[in-house]
Amino acid sequence: MAPESTIIAPASAPGRGGISIIRISGPASRTVAESLCGKLEEPWRFKRCSITNKGGAVLDTGMVVFFKSPHSYTGEDVAEVHCHGNPRLVDLIVAEGVAFGARVAEPGEFTKRAYLNNKIDLAQAESVADLIAAQTEEAALAAHNSLSGKFSSDINDCIDSLVASRIFIEASLDFPEEETGEEGLNRVGLEIKNQLSFIETSLSSAKKGVMVREGFGVVIVGPPNAGKSTLLNALAQKDLAITSDVPGTTRDSIKVDLNLGGVVVELVDTAGLRKSPDNKIEEEGMKRARSALEGANLVLCVFDVTKEEEIEPINKDTIKIFNKCDLLAVVPDTDDGEVFVSAETGLGLDNLVELILVKLGLGEETVLLSRRRHVVCLQECLADLSNAVSSLEEGQGLELVAESLLSAQNSLGRITRPVSSDDLLGEIFSEFCIGK
Repeated sequence: MAPESTIIAPASAPGRGGISIIRISGPASRTVAESLCGKLEEPWRFKRCSITNKGGAVLDTGMVVFFKSPHSYTGEDVAEVHCHGNPRLVDLIVAEGVAFGARVAEPGEFTKRAYLNNKIDLAQAESVADLIAAQTEEAALAAHNSLSGKFSSDINDCIDSLVASRIFIEASLDFPEEETGEEGLNRVGLEIKNQLSFIETSLSSAKKGVMVREGFGVVIVGPPNAGKSTLLNALAQKDLAITSDVPGTTRDSIKVDLNLGGVVVELVDTAGLRKSPDNKIEEEGMKRARSALEGANLVLCVFDVTKEEEIEPINKDTIKIFNKCDLLAVVPDTDDGEVFVSAETGLGLDNLVELILVKLGLGEETVLLSRRRHVVCLQECLADLSNAVSSLEEGQGLELVAESLLSAQNSLGRITRPVSSDDLLGEIFSEFCIGK
């Protein structure tokens, strides 16, 4: 990207609507905007204008506003042209902007410039894309929390602490004649442990943030004819799975994405599990059910409350669901991780949804949206800080401590502002839509 270039693209979603916004950023943005709309007002003030082409013909009547560098989204001079939301009209105005000296922006280039001009850091830039792509309220709120800078601020505070600890350790190496004293090393060791604890908490939160962004996997299992498919239909509020009184109706896994309490959940209905399948088709269905369990974040074990049945042990976080409780005269009390429902009548489903969210670790507090690369960076930092603590406690050379702290610092730096990041930046910003 040439820093002297001026870029233009629609900033609003494609399609027809009341208004479309065309964004222009770069050193010639005022010139391009005035060529399209006439003389601009002072920064941040809208002006009603006629939008014209190179020949002077009026394309549309709209509004234009100018943002003077550095007080703009990208940190550069920025102009925005507001026109009527006709895709053909938008294309014409963009084409005229190119004729006046701009070029069409690449996907994510406006946000990339904001990052390169220190308006936002890399984690915040990723949150812009996540906020646009959010499918649920929980994901949107989590993306906004990350965009506001809370996650970045905490990470940068940790980096500052690690730098201070490194300074002390490396000063001790460079000037051995200056006694650092056991008290000083103990103080540094305590600070490293504090940051280790912070990273452990952040890693747990980041893993949860990844699942909020990508969705949770919840698998329904249980004996044949326990009401698993009826439960899927009830939660989805659609007749997705065939239900009948005949055991083994479900042979293949059925998947559906649900907005469950504000988060995306991929709910998977599976074939019934029992010791002796009747035929090879049922055996294959059971095999697929076990395969679905491998990627599950949570398992719903459904049992017919009128029968005494068991299934093979499942090494996953589970909720035990006693279905068909409408057939009972009195619904018994439940233990933690258990719930009585009637998938047929809807009785107890609200309690089930609430328990699912609790089991997934989603409470009232909104999490910070994270990406898998954040998790990897935090895991690497955690390992480095653990090595630093061990080296100090075991009296190993301070060189090892300093090296571990440097590695931990670099791992965290890759989250907000990598030192060498051309490939990483290309990958991240390619996910954005054009105009953002």
